[in-house]
Amino acid sequence: MLHGAAAKLHTSVPVVIETFTFVERNANRDVALAWKDSIYKPGTVKILPCELRDLEQSWEYFRRNDLHKLSAVDATSFTIMKRAHIRLAFTFDHHFSVVGFRLVT
Repeated sequence: MLHGAAAKLHTSVPVVIETFTFVERNANRDVALAWKDSIYKPGTVKILPCELRDLEQSWEYFRRNDLHKLSAVDATSFTIMKRAHIRLAFTFDHHFSVVGFRLVT
């Protein structure tokens, strides 16, 4: 569906680290490494860097009372996505809509 719509998929270094850790802990290292190899195939997904300024700006989200149980990876993702002018998020996490992203679920 997204590929047919010429969608460009992006992720970020913090999300890659978080996902690898989740897969390794809930499946095993071989599955996690296979997942890692799959995202590095050309044309699959663009991995956006996390710069120090992204981390520094992400802490501001923790001052918001409407973002209960926010993760540091999500807050950093908001900052990276805003810097990259990304407005759509493929997620089930409501925090993204609270801060103004449209969800593709």
